[in-house]
Amino acid sequence: MHLIKILFSCVVFFVLFVDTLEAKSVTAIALFTDRAMLSIDGKKAKIIRAGSEYQGVKLITSNTSEAVIEVNGARETLTLNGTTIVSEQLGAFDKKSDAVVEMRVGAGGFFESDGTINGRGIKFLVDTGASLVVLSSKQANSIGLSYLDGERGLASTASGTAPMYTIRLNSISVGGIQLNDIDAGVIEGGFPEVPLLGMTFLSKVDMTRSGNLMTLKER
Repeated sequence: MHLIKILFSCVVFFVLFVDTLEAKSVTAIALFTDRAMLSIDGKKAKIIRAGSEYQGVKLITSNTSEAVIEVNGARETLTLNGTTIVSEQLGAFDKKSDAVVEMRVGAGGFFESDGTINGRGIKFLVDTGASLVVLSSKQANSIGLSYLDGERGLASTASGTAPMYTIRLNSISVGGIQLNDIDAGVIEGGFPEVPLLGMTFLSKVDMTRSGNLMTLKER
């Protein structure tokens, strides 16, 4: 079997499928600078360091925004939350964007999902009535967002009006879907209690609902 050399950085699920006689998968369970926790074919995960090899998988380098892999001397830079098909015969990399996220309705009739903003973990509440992705200043501070340089305006909250800053996020990921350069609003105070996954994200994916199941699919 040809070597698959993989590198990643951030905490996410990231699957690669190798075009061999039998499809193989590599999942990055956790990603760090110069280290990654990898699971081969769904087996017990193992942390390996850049330059080390595990079951035919070698990490080259990693940082908090991208991953580099090498197959038979061919290298590729990977971003988070994407799936790459590796052609064994050609040693080439073909991008594939077909990530699907399924959510079941929770307490109160809302759909919630774990995700990331700029690589930092956060929980979202899906809100088709929100024109923007929205989070509170408390949440923004907790993940290190510098929002005070954004465009200042006012937002209506349950407690009245409050300052809101419109900013652009480098990336938002939900499940296996990652979108870049997404507009968002940061409201001063503690509202909303859970960040809202609004239309600046949802309008860029295919969204369907069937009963208690909501499906988001990458375009």
